[in-house]
Amino acid sequence: MKILTAEAIILTTRDYGESDRLVSFHTDNCGKIRGIAKGARKSRKRFANTFEPCSLVELGWREKNSLVWIETCKLVEPYIPMREDIHKWALAALFSEVILEMVPEGEAQPDLFLLHKEMLGGLEKDKDPWNVLILTLLRFQALLGYMPALDGCSVCGRSLKTSSKWYWESCRGKLLCPDHLAHARGCTVLDIGTLALINHARNIALDKIWRLRLRQEIKTAVFRSLLDWIRHHTGREIRTLKVIEQILPSMCSPRLD
Repeated sequence: MKILTAEAIILTTRDYGESDRLVSFHTDNCGKIRGIAKGARKSRKRFANTFEPCSLVELGWREKNSLVWIETCKLVEPYIPMREDIHKWALAALFSEVILEMVPEGEAQPDLFLLHKEMLGGLEKDKDPWNVLILTLLRFQALLGYMPALDGCSVCGRSLKTSSKWYWESCRGKLLCPDHLAHARGCTVLDIGTLALINHARNIALDKIWRLRLRQEIKTAVFRSLLDWIRHHTGREIRTLKVIEQILPSMCSPRLD
């Protein structure tokens, strides 16, 4: 049986049976996949230090029923500076969890894989990891087709230039003007400048997206809105938040509106 190979990002790893490991990984050419690494817990050479979550590797596997059999794994980039910073590592782990929960298995999405890879590099180098994560989630939302047009009111079509404040109901994918706010729940208040940045994050070349900077006072609101959106579509809490809440609880506290 032919061995398939691809760049991959390790999502999760756990023990399986007496000596194997069950590995979930995100690839550039086959999407999200789960596989068994036979004997990985006993082998000191074959898979040594290659299945750490959030590592970039070169994987080789054979297809077999619903789980593939991992034959080879070569470490390409461990992102050591990110891994040594619990703040950055937790944000990387959160996005891995989002991939696990929201991306179908076995569907190749090269743009999504590239976003994931660029995000890890951004977390490693950028002095503002929250900005990196929020931009990543916005781009992810756009790639999966969940981001609304954000060019006017979803109800009446009123244009952005007619109001200084707009209300983003992320769970339902709607942007509302002040006249149609009454029946909305959990909206995030956005100004025209922030809406322009979000729209730019959807379309700008990926290698330039990290130049965009959200104002400090708007980051918390946008992040909470994105968390609401993830919870709405997955139907569950985000486990990684338990770690992030210990690092910076103000970013993850429940919305009051």
